[in-house]
Amino acid sequence: MIDIKRVQSRLLDMAKEIHCILERNDIPYVITYGTLLGAVRHGGFIPWDDDFDIYLFDDSYSSAIEVLRKELPSDLFLEDEESEPLYFHGWAHIKDLYSSAECDLYPQDNLYKHHGLSVDLYKATKIPRDELYLFQKREIIHYYKRKYSKGLMDESDYHSKVEAVSAEIKKMESTLESKKERQLTPIYGFMSLDGDMFEIDEVFPLKKYKFADTEFWGPNQYDSFLKRCYGDYMQLPSIEHRKPHYSNVVFSNSNMC
Repeated sequence: MIDIKRVQSRLLDMAKEIHCILERNDIPYVITYGTLLGAVRHGGFIPWDDDFDIYLFDDSYSSAIEVLRKELPSDLFLEDEESEPLYFHGWAHIKDLYSSAECDLYPQDNLYKHHGLSVDLYKATKIPRDELYLFQKREIIHYYKRKYSKGLMDESDYHSKVEAVSAEIKKMESTLESKKERQLTPIYGFMSLDGDMFEIDEVFPLKKYKFADTEFWGPNQYDSFLKRCYGDYMQLPSIEHRKPHYSNVVFSNSNMC
């Protein structure tokens, strides 16, 4: 069981710290997915949500990680390939050092040393429009390679999965090469199997969204993005789909949230 209000309070504090550091260093970001939906529909967290979604941009991602590593307060930890020996994700996490969270949906995360509440720092990569699915397949290959290099995938499983995705990539590359007209208008692609993306003019200029007692930067146009992700996004999902991300969260006494 989790105390959803306490979890949300802690995640909000973590997000505020991230926001302040990025804004102080003139590094752009956007809230997305359930966090953006919560801001639009609820003015804060979706009541049952225990996640906070931030996307950084590819041209400033490294700078963001560098300043966060230097400036995060002592109760937060930047988790990536530099700080976690077994790290296999393609983006960094900010972890709370005074909580321990369990997630049945993603048991592989338990391989990491730190199990606290997490804010994911995803990456939005500018790519030509017709390379979106190719980009995502290549990201999947990188994911398998990272897991295999850390000894977290069986060799036969690794090779079979890489071969299958590589075959898909070859077909996509062949199709693109045979096209008479390419769709080269840039978009922001996400590492997602659902083909999620942002149009450039949906994102910029960024604007602020009220979220609980604060404001966070988000895309200039939210409606088309949320419709692609959720359809009629103002309609609440059925009760059986109103589930938190974590299955259990325990706070230490050092955390006063």
